[in-house]
Amino acid sequence: MAAHPIAAYLVIAFALTWAAWIPLALGTQTAEPGVGWPSHMPGLLGPALAAVIVTWLIEGRAGLTDLWGRMTAWRIAWWWLAVAGILLAGAIGVVVAGGVADPSALTLYNGIGAGVGPLATVLIVLVVNGIGEEAGWRGFMADRLLKRHSLTATALLVALPWAAWHAPVFFFIGSFENYSLGTLMGWLIGLTAGSVLLTWLYRGSGRSILLIAAWHTAFNFTSGTPATTGPVAAITSTAVMVAAVAIVIADRRKARRPPAVEFAT
Repeated sequence: MAAHPIAAYLVIAFALTWAAWIPLALGTQTAEPGVGWPSHMPGLLGPALAAVIVTWLIEGRAGLTDLWGRMTAWRIAWWWLAVAGILLAGAIGVVVAGGVADPSALTLYNGIGAGVGPLATVLIVLVVNGIGEEAGWRGFMADRLLKRHSLTATALLVALPWAAWHAPVFFFIGSFENYSLGTLMGWLIGLTAGSVLLTWLYRGSGRSILLIAAWHTAFNFTSGTPATTGPVAAITSTAVMVAAVAIVIADRRKARRPPAVEFAT
């Protein structure tokens, strides 16, 4: 495990999540927004739990302390807070401009009962969906890959297993069950773009898992609820893709830039 921490992480993350999701996929019930069961929410904790398990086994208490510090890091350079804020404000602006017919549907989330309430729903999604995923995919896997790969390469290497990890939800979550081949391809492109953007935010913010978990949560609410289907979701997803392309171009230009020459004095 110490020699191959990423492989160990992937095995445990898939095992924990799929142990919760495969029985639901084999069942007859469909997960819907605002309905408490069946729910994919417990399975979303798989990546975070895998990150904790592998970190503890190979790095001990020091590693767990570092991981926890990144999961709760809120003191971030103002520039990166501004960037994340602009991205979030843009997504919210699209929702407002889209003239959402039923604002209450903005916080109807797959696998969470409507009776929980809007604030509790947001907090649950932040912890379970946001940190539950990001502590593993970015906080563990991308964190290690960035030490020897470029931002673009890291994002692509994370995107592949991240996409595969979602496979069971296509058999029990209503919005996924109806995907056509074209929709699936669009989802894969969007997820890859999201991986680029989240990896960029993670690296630039000083490795703050909390920041990218918050952004991931906000994006889900502005693109994946009953109130934001159709044009609103298309616009926010397209914006992420455009941002990802810009990040990849900048990353490639940086890689091609010749190293600075230092002169002895």
